[in-house]
Amino acid sequence: MRDLDKALADIVLIRTQIAKDTAFRGLGSATLAATGLLALAAATGQTLWLADPAGDPVAYFGLWIGAAAIAALMIGGETLRRTRRMHRGLADAVALNAVEGFLPALGTGVCLAVVLARFAPDQVWMLPGLWQVLVGLGLFASARILPRAAVLVGA
Repeated sequence: MRDLDKALADIVLIRTQIAKDTAFRGLGSATLAATGLLALAAATGQTLWLADPAGDPVAYFGLWIGAAAIAALMIGGETLRRTRRMHRGLADAVALNAVEGFLPALGTGVCLAVVLARFAPDQVWMLPGLWQVLVGLGLFASARILPRAAVLVGA
């Protein structure tokens, strides 16, 4: 029984290592372009309806957090669909490995939003630019498993 447990643990370790070294193919260019257009639409909406972000930080946050949530749903759905088709048996491990590279940037973005909203609401206008920098850092952190073009998106 001990040999069987050791063999199963070795198989899990091998699958995990393969997933870490497998190039992630779960991002579609059309979906990424759509999220860029969504960000442009949010920026246009901000310009037209929210001239002073400090004057109405709830609406400002609502606009950008709503855009981020829609983009996350679009990318998440595409990632699940493409990963299951392209990576088959390793789909969950490969997708989780790709998401792990973005988690520090996501956590930092949330913390920045909370701190600015609480202690410097007159500076919330900086958040979209800071979030863009953090997304770029997340892409660079995951560059070893993403397609080469993702590095250009990060830049």
